[in-house]
Amino acid sequence: MWVAAQRRDLVGRFFLLGSFLVFLDEARALISFSGLIWATPIGPPSATANWLLLSMEVIIIFELLSFSLCLLLRQRQLAVARAVEQTRVEEQLRHEREQRQHESLIAELTQQRLEQEKKDVQLRALQAQVNPHFLFNSLNSLSSLIDDEPQRAGQFVDELSVVYRYLLKANDQVLTTLADELDFIQSYYRLLKTRYGSGLDLTIQVKADHLTRLLPPLTLQLLVENAVKHNVTLPRRPLSIWVYTDEDGYLLVRNNLQRKQVRVLSNGVGLSTIASQLRNLEQPAPVVEEEDGFFIVRLPLIMPLESREIIAS
Repeated sequence: MWVAAQRRDLVGRFFLLGSFLVFLDEARALISFSGLIWATPIGPPSATANWLLLSMEVIIIFELLSFSLCLLLRQRQLAVARAVEQTRVEEQLRHEREQRQHESLIAELTQQRLEQEKKDVQLRALQAQVNPHFLFNSLNSLSSLIDDEPQRAGQFVDELSVVYRYLLKANDQVLTTLADELDFIQSYYRLLKTRYGSGLDLTIQVKADHLTRLLPPLTLQLLVENAVKHNVTLPRRPLSIWVYTDEDGYLLVRNNLQRKQVRVLSNGVGLSTIASQLRNLEQPAPVVEEEDGFFIVRLPLIMPLESREIIAS
């Protein structure tokens, strides 16, 4: 009872009420059966007995009602406590789940950033392979022209400076527009023309709406250089190179096949570099074909972000 008395809620009050009724019933029974006259109403014996039974039943009913209410309220309190505890546990689990999702998202974003940085480094490394290779070939060409044709050597140096400005710019780019690449390849072609003269011919047929498409810088330079490297370039047997786009928005570079009799040692920079760049950009690999005496390379052009959004809408 002391514990119940310390409670300030309905459970404690009903428990105290029930306990009080129990003591009251015990006191009434003790006084009644001890023969105290004042505790028993005056009247016939039968009326006295009935009064005792009725009072006992009423007190018992109130006792049961008090304890029943006490148990009911206690069960309700326990149910509320369990619900609160369950809610707390669920909230904790939800918080832990959100925390794990947040950590997973951060890890995923970090992984994506690292992968992108890795791709950028790989692209820079591939581009770095091109510049020394191209410079070596250009200096060899210049060396042979200085003694025999000084005037053409001067033109060669002018074109070489234009080309190398683009090469330096390309080192800081992952993608460039087809328009810029075509401007560069024409400068590069004039550089080659200084050396090969009528033994080399370049034709460009590109649709105007494809000029804003993107591709890795120096792609055309690698393909043109590859064609010149492996084929005869003589006035009586000119090497013809065509650069054009098709209906699917692909870029094609085609040249007539007239391979040199002495097989040229290849360092694998050209086509493998283009394939690696496209793979790092998650683009389809270039398709290489030999058909009816022609060597053809077909590779995808990447649409700018704004063009993708227009099409998606």
